[in-house]
Amino acid sequence: MVTYITKEGNVLDWIVWRHYGTILVLEKVIEANPKITDERLAAGIEVKLPYIEIILKNGSEVRLWN
Repeated sequence: MVTYITKEGNVLDWIVWRHYGTILVLEKVIEANPKITDERLAAGIEVKLPYIEIILKNGSEVRLWN
């Protein structure tokens, strides 16, 4: 798991997109960070970015790491 420290005005969907290259995993990141409830985040908040594995429709596997 990677931890991202926010900068003033960061939004969670942007952080997820920058880390994973997609926002399709946003729900999983929200589950890993139940205390984050605001769309815009103050500076200094720790956002946990878990390891997520995605299985594509063609059956191939993609592992997302940073």
